[in-house]
Amino acid sequence: MQLLKEIQQENLVSLYTLLNEHGDRKQAQNLVDLYEKLEKKELVISFAGHFSAGKSSIINELLGKSLLPQSPIPTSANVVKIFSGDGYARVHFHHEKTVEYSEPYDIDLIKAYCQDKDTIKKIEISSSNSILPSGTAIMDTPGIDAADDADRLITEGSIHQIDAMFYVMDYNHVQSEVNLEFLQEIQKKNIPFSLIINQIDKHNEAELAFSTYQDKIKQTFNQWEIYPENVFFTSLVDRPVEHNQLLSLKKYFSTMMTTKKADYYSIERSVLQIIEEHKHFVNDYYNDKIEMLKAESDGFEMNVKRMEELRNQLDYAKDEVSQFEKDFQQTVNTTLQNAYIMPAALRDKAQSYLESQQANFKIGLFASKKKTEDERSKRLNNFLSSLQENMDKSMQWRLRDKLIEQMKKYHITDPDLVQNMQDLSITYTEDDLKSLINPGAGVNGGSVLNYTQDISNDIKARLKREVMTKKAAIISRLNEQNTEQIKKYQSELTEMQKAENVNEKIMQLVDQRDGKVNMLQEVLANRHPINDEWKKFKEELNIRNNISKETAPQADNTDIDRANVEQSPVQARDKDQTTYTTIDDVLHGINRTLEVVEAVPGFDQLIIDLRHKQEKLVKRSFTITLFGAFSAGKSSFANALIGESILPVSPNPTTAAINRIAPVSSEHKHGSVIVTMKDEKTILQDCLVLLKGLSPRSNSLEDLYKWLKGTDISSLARTQAHYLRAITDGYESMKVNIGGYIESNVDDFAAYVTDETKACFVESIDLYYDCSLTKQGITLVDTPGADSVNARHTNVAFDYIKHADAILYVTYYNHALSRADKDFLMQLGRVKESFELDKMFFMINAADLAKDDEELSLVENYVNEQLLQLGIRFPKLYPISSRASLKNKLEKEPLNDQMYHFEEQFYNFIHHDLTKLSIESALWDMNRAHHAISSYAASLKLSEQEKVKQRNNLQHNKEEAFQVIRELDKDSYTNAISQKIDKQLVYVLDRLSIRFHDMFKEMFNPTTIQDSGKEGKLQIENSMQELLDYVGYELLQELRAVSLRIEAQIRELVDEIGKVVKGKIINIDDRFALPSRNEIDLATPNFNQAFRDLDLVVFSKALSSYKGTKSFFEKNEKERMKEAIFAVLKPFAKEYLDANKQMMDISYMEQWNDTMKQVKLDYEQSIDSYIDGLLRVLSDRDNQAALANKENELASIMKNYGIGQ
Repeated sequence: MQLLKEIQQENLVSLYTLLNEHGDRKQAQNLVDLYEKLEKKELVISFAGHFSAGKSSIINELLGKSLLPQSPIPTSANVVKIFSGDGYARVHFHHEKTVEYSEPYDIDLIKAYCQDKDTIKKIEISSSNSILPSGTAIMDTPGIDAADDADRLITEGSIHQIDAMFYVMDYNHVQSEVNLEFLQEIQKKNIPFSLIINQIDKHNEAELAFSTYQDKIKQTFNQWEIYPENVFFTSLVDRPVEHNQLLSLKKYFSTMMTTKKADYYSIERSVLQIIEEHKHFVNDYYNDKIEMLKAESDGFEMNVKRMEELRNQLDYAKDEVSQFEKDFQQTVNTTLQNAYIMPAALRDKAQSYLESQQANFKIGLFASKKKTEDERSKRLNNFLSSLQENMDKSMQWRLRDKLIEQMKKYHITDPDLVQNMQDLSITYTEDDLKSLINPGAGVNGGSVLNYTQDISNDIKARLKREVMTKKAAIISRLNEQNTEQIKKYQSELTEMQKAENVNEKIMQLVDQRDGKVNMLQEVLANRHPINDEWKKFKEELNIRNNISKETAPQADNTDIDRANVEQSPVQARDKDQTTYTTIDDVLHGINRTLEVVEAVPGFDQLIIDLRHKQEKLVKRSFTITLFGAFSAGKSSFANALIGESILPVSPNPTTAAINRIAPVSSEHKHGSVIVTMKDEKTILQDCLVLLKGLSPRSNSLEDLYKWLKGTDISSLARTQAHYLRAITDGYESMKVNIGGYIESNVDDFAAYVTDETKACFVESIDLYYDCSLTKQGITLVDTPGADSVNARHTNVAFDYIKHADAILYVTYYNHALSRADKDFLMQLGRVKESFELDKMFFMINAADLAKDDEELSLVENYVNEQLLQLGIRFPKLYPISSRASLKNKLEKEPLNDQMYHFEEQFYNFIHHDLTKLSIESALWDMNRAHHAISSYAASLKLSEQEKVKQRNNLQHNKEEAFQVIRELDKDSYTNAISQKIDKQLVYVLDRLSIRFHDMFKEMFNPTTIQDSGKEGKLQIENSMQELLDYVGYELLQELRAVSLRIEAQIRELVDEIGKVVKGKIINIDDRFALPSRNEIDLATPNFNQAFRDLDLVVFSKALSSYKGTKSFFEKNEKERMKEAIFAVLKPFAKEYLDANKQMMDISYMEQWNDTMKQVKLDYEQSIDSYIDGLLRVLSDRDNQAALANKENELASIMKNYGIGQ
């Protein structure tokens, strides 16, 4: 749209009046903002960016004064405008009068107001100091990835006032998709913008060359077609750091505010933005009305289409007879005209016939009359029969077939009429031939040609007359058909008159809509406001400037401090130095115990149990899994834990495949790498899920590759398109390895981790590395991060949560727990209580960025609060610095306190808590050995009579004990498992009912649904598909969490049974010491994601209520649609849960039965083994002294562990 060269105040007032008349109060108010901006000739530069990237700190630095709150957690929740002036702070409330505080006021109070978005709309700070040139202002906005969508709306709500923007990014999060999408929107609005990549003091040149970092950033911006005016790399923490362009930024900012002010100041661009927004408002308003009219007229679009069809059919029917006649005539004429009746051979026969008809024609030397007549008759028959045959072939049959085909085309299928046309034929006679002979012409080439032409014309004329007689009957029937059809069409059209009336109303609305849109240019260019309009506008300004001037109260720190959160027992407990039994101590005890009991009869089963526990302790291994959002520093933390720079570290998304750092073995030497490739089926499935909307017909990866090469996939989300491009770019070089393994070395390791054209084909990477971590039997698993440019980075295997011995979750100090974090942490919150031990550790990485202990405590409290909201109580939380810790280890320095505290707790968990159960189990079996030897020794002291009695008692006690064991598996246990499954799945459905509101809101919002009409309905369908995928995946995660709870219950029940049976058996015979429980390995059922095959058509009625954005978001239609969708979805969710309940029942009942069978067998074998040994000892009198020695030795062993018999 072409604007005036220079916008004047009167243009804005005219436009304000028009927008108010149109009911667009929001954009009218924005015009008042522009009026004030124009009046002051004020240049406004905005600062926006990812939350906690350092926007407020940068602004304070540029101003040379600390006006805005600075914190690594989200701070600015409101738009804050700063300029030099009379010295005041104005607080604009949502529902109350604007309040002004004159200097001096408590700056901490204003900073607190900056964080209050619920009651405060915006804040203006006018400083009496010359912090900015006259006629300039800067604006701080909430982080675009702040706690909820409201922050983003507030950010976008201020854009109409700004002339240029600085977008601030954290060094580690430049490639966050949220950043990139926001910058695209700014670019679309033609707002000049520069980028500030802050906190470059995090850069480590040894890990990544700064030039490479810059190149990768530039490459990403080019891929997203983002072109900033300038890019500044800054650090406020380490000002001398190399590549710091803070001084250049200050100079550039100063120039913008002074000498280049005129280059950036623009009212015209802002007016254009407002006009575009108003066009959307008008379009939405009228499109809503149009859609409502269509909805009121059932099947409107179908009716309109049908009416158009009926009118076309009616016109056709009225003209059909005439058209048929034209077509009929043309067919006859064309067919006859093209018919070739007299070919050369037939003309020769015609000549012979003509010669025979001449008066002087004679045959033979003597001219016998009979011979002459016979010859004449022969020539006549030859000519006439050939002529009739050629008539049929070249003309009659062809014309008949064409006319019958034409009758079918016009739906004339009456059998009599068709048969009548089928009988079309004329017969040519001798008289007909003779009648056309010219007696005086003689017989020569010319006369023969004329004669045959006359015959052809005569035949065609006769056939034409015959056809015309048949046409009359056809026309009569066609008229009858059309009369009936025309009546039918007219009747149906009359009934559809309502739809036509609706269509007329719609056309009127379209005219009104277009008229209002066209009026914008005219009003802006030509119309001048009248006095009454000026008066109303001034009243608006007066209302704005009606400010309550108050004395600012002193800030009450207790109001703005974060509430104290519960401390975990780990954090609260004193650092007492508890002594633990070490694994080496226990292994030594097992060896001594085995030496003592090896030759004793009846210890076979116990020896097997002890050797199993011995092997487990000797070959102990631990899987430690790292999780976290992309660029939280998982890989750098892993390097700090290892003490070497093994994993590639980069602020760009790197971990694109799961990689494991594993201990070396005889098979795998130090530095060897095994790359496991995905198979074709997995890759194909990955791609087809992303391409669901495009429906490629590909049965093989090769087919899909060719399809992708020739298909535009730009309509897909960029993360999806990026992954698919990696597939196409890497396919040719990687296809030979698909489904196999690649053996490599540590030098090539980084390429398979970071190069997406390789990593997208990789299932996992195992690096066998000999270091202090792996020497302890630890395998470290580094997983893909969330929120990266790569779509596949967010797919995390649930098995790693279940089977990992410890989970280390890494979040980043300056943006702790972003949205990407929270989605995954909700999964952890669901399952945390299911584990026997609390195996989750939460790292706040880069804690060295804290300016003091108070700020660090603030961040810790914030993370604690957030984790509690996500269902994670008493988290083990550790602030650490990966960079400082790695430096300490590489340079052989003392380890910093934070990392030292974490490692102390972590390794204590690994080597004590995780092995505690195994140690206790081994000590139990060693004590069983002592108990058995003691009872053997005591039995040998009995008299012969007492021994006989004991033998009898043993058999009786055995039978009684076995009876107890056989009765273990009661229905009450299986019922308890089944009931828990039932109860848990009911809770799942209840939670879905509660969470559905937020899920729906996330998928159906102004960023996903922006249009009305067909485009809007397509957006609604896309949002519905996204919602189905989201809810389906959440239900899958819920089922997995329920499974872990059921598996935990099964283990608890087995333990409970063990305690009960041991108590009963001790009462029967206290010498029967049963074995401890071995680990129970339970398999989680393989669930499929819900709603994968659910067709969107089942939601058609619920989605059809969408009329347009205005009614959807402002008239509660969104709520009604949400309820309607859930009403349809809930039965499907219940059906999904019911089907999987059946699967869980079957799976866990089978596993319960197998477990109980093994438990019973273990108990019975233990008792059998003990009794067998005792009976053999009783029969050997020479064992008493040896057994007494063994008893003493075992007592000595157990005493070392503080265990009596």
